[in-house]
Amino acid sequence: MRKRFVGKRQKTRKKKRILFLFLITIASFFISFHELVKFLDQKEKEKLTETFLKQSIAPEKIFHFFKLNPAEYLFSKATGISPQTKENTEEEIVGKTYDYVMDPEPSKNSKEPIIYLYNTHQTEGYDNSTLSEYDQTPTVLWGSYYLREQLNHLAIPSIVETTNIKEILEINEWSYSASYEASRYLLQDAISKNPTLNYFIDLHRDSIPYESSTTTKEEKIYAKILFVIGKENPNYEKNYAFASKIEELLKAKVPEISRGIILKEGKNVNGIYNQDISPHVLLIELGGENNKMGEVKNTLDLLANALKEYLGD
Repeated sequence: MRKRFVGKRQKTRKKKRILFLFLITIASFFISFHELVKFLDQKEKEKLTETFLKQSIAPEKIFHFFKLNPAEYLFSKATGISPQTKENTEEEIVGKTYDYVMDPEPSKNSKEPIIYLYNTHQTEGYDNSTLSEYDQTPTVLWGSYYLREQLNHLAIPSIVETTNIKEILEINEWSYSASYEASRYLLQDAISKNPTLNYFIDLHRDSIPYESSTTTKEEKIYAKILFVIGKENPNYEKNYAFASKIEELLKAKVPEISRGIILKEGKNVNGIYNQDISPHVLLIELGGENNKMGEVKNTLDLLANALKEYLGD
């Protein structure tokens, strides 16, 4: 009986030793794994830093964008799935798109601006059949450059966001539908650097037929405007009031220029559009993909004057 009892005790001790060694092995593995991932993560950051310094992009932005922790990084490299990639909750790129357009005259960005012009979807494009007339790539970003010029002529100091949002998405391994997160960072960065900013216009292009995207007055063709308000912003009423006033001023000039103000909320919709940042954030859908740049320009002239009237109140 004693031998049998001693045998059982030895077996128990042996099991405990095996379990202890197993736990030690597992712990060592995870420590080594963590250090390896930290090393790979740092190498990736150094690579990003080197690449972006060559492109003259502020290095502090690089590390703000690089949000994967070591474990997530190794997971994404092993599986090809980024933990930061979001499900496409809004439509991806639709219609005509073009490459990013460099600012032709960056010196025209005012030093003490009150209006910030940006494009969450910078590559949304228009008809390029009259491209030679303006010598510009027909995108909403070009529209922001043009609007800045008109506002500055009206003594309204303005700036355009020129950071390439596509690069931000690529660094974070985000899908196109995460563009509003990228533009939000740029908005906040611009506000921190330009305390005089008080008005923000996110210029987009809709995907609608030509006959729905245009109106005519006195033989001049205009690209129609649609205002989009995110109703999931708890202060959306203030953004709505701002859009309503600008729309009123535009319609006084061209009665059919506006397609209205739409409130968006619910599943598969952004619902905020960064409008919680300020009561003076406008998201404008300007025309459709078949509008010509001359038609877009005509409407931007109206918009600049409407903003001038609003600010004069």
